[in-house]
Amino acid sequence: MPFELVPVDAHVHDESGEDIGELLVWTDVGATLAALEFAWITDAMPSSLPPAEQVLLAVR
Repeated sequence: MPFELVPVDAHVHDESGEDIGELLVWTDVGATLAALEFAWITDAMPSSLPPAEQVLLAVR
C-alpha cells in the first residue's frame, strides 16, 4: 500500500528552544495515519515522542 508524507513542518524544540528534530506524519491512500516518525538531530536517540508543547507546527 503506498504511503504519503503529510505536507506539514513539525519542528521539535527542547525546553530551551533549541531545534532537536522534526516529526514526519505518514498516511495511507485513504488518509488514515500510517506512521509517525521522530527524526532527531541530537547525539542521543530519544526514548519517547516529544510533548505537544515542544512541537512547532506549520502547514506547507
